[in-house]
Amino acid sequence: MPRAFSAWAKEKVSNTLPKCFLVDNTDLKSSSSGLRYRKSPFFGETSKSKPASVVHWNSLVYGDLDADGNWLKLQDGQYLPVYSSNGIRVLQPIKAAEETSPVATVTTVTVGCLQVPSHLERQGIDADALIDAGPGAFYQVVAERVALRSGPSLGAPVLGQVPRGGEVELFGWDETRQWRRCVDHRLSRSGWILLDHPELGPMVRPLGEKLCVRPLNVIAVAAAEGRLQDLETFLKNSEELDFWDPRGSALVLAAERGQISSCLRLLHAGATATEADLAMARIAKAEIVTLCQLRPEELEELMNISKVGEDEMQQILRRKHRERDEDVKANSKASNLYEVCYSSVWIRREPHVEAAQVSKRIKGQQLNIEEFDESGEWGRVVFKTSEGMDEGWMLITHPELGALLRPVEDTESVRPAG
Repeated sequence: MPRAFSAWAKEKVSNTLPKCFLVDNTDLKSSSSGLRYRKSPFFGETSKSKPASVVHWNSLVYGDLDADGNWLKLQDGQYLPVYSSNGIRVLQPIKAAEETSPVATVTTVTVGCLQVPSHLERQGIDADALIDAGPGAFYQVVAERVALRSGPSLGAPVLGQVPRGGEVELFGWDETRQWRRCVDHRLSRSGWILLDHPELGPMVRPLGEKLCVRPLNVIAVAAAEGRLQDLETFLKNSEELDFWDPRGSALVLAAERGQISSCLRLLHAGATATEADLAMARIAKAEIVTLCQLRPEELEELMNISKVGEDEMQQILRRKHRERDEDVKANSKASNLYEVCYSSVWIRREPHVEAAQVSKRIKGQQLNIEEFDESGEWGRVVFKTSEGMDEGWMLITHPELGALLRPVEDTESVRPAG
């Protein structure tokens, strides 16, 4: 299934494409590494304010032409010449495909959503270097600064630098999984960015999350960001699947972000998550809880359906959740009397394992379950305290210890547990 562009990034690129230029050395044939930035539109004044004072050949830059069309003013206030000092064009415009005249005489080739003159194709332009297909994720620079490079290598030319605290949008990985495609929207540039330096440590981390010093697990990251093709590649090519990220389980991380399709692929590949894990993560989507409880043959069926259409797969999953919810309600009506069958079980304020403990019941005590939560694994109970009546939630089945409460025949009414 082809991946769609990140909607926001696609709109951003669409708005800037008419102002997109290729730094071209085809006609000039210069032995230099690229064009020097200028602090004003004159050849005699080069800019010394940028750590990287040269924009390398074959780079893509954005800006507005001056009235004469001889200089390009970049969004950061720097200038680049459209023509060299001897009149040879060094900035080639790249226009959006829909704005290109159908009767144009210049031979063009389609590169992604762009149409590029064919004589530029041999320069190795890759539309993926501008923006990679699939959803992007915003990251923040946590090192002092990080270089934006033209390729996934420390030896690749530097296109620019992003200081600490700067935000970038990341897309796909290289073969080593140490680099990711990057768009710096501040300067409208794209390239590659190193995730973790072997000596300096982490360079970028997901925006808004606590700093994690250890490298992130690519399976967990792809799942959480909804990059399904990357996730399938990682699951297929990994000899030993590691579903654990320094931040926690890959399945829980994906579930927290509502990535149902990612969760399906992780479960199909062998990942597991207990009810306690999901409750701890406070999952909002009940469909994901239902997904985690499906049998292997049901997961296989959903995987086959998802290859045809993700929407159809999610509709089936929602239907399964409704059916399961109806079964839980039917069972709760049939018998709401339960007995503690473990040595002791906590009553918690909320239906998750990290909620505050408010009371405890011991083996043999009976109590009424007033209702079940969406997962069907927690029951609400009413109990007495020294100050009056109170209520809380009890876990019915523990993922490791087994049944904590068991239904019993409702032969007589039971008073609220004291």
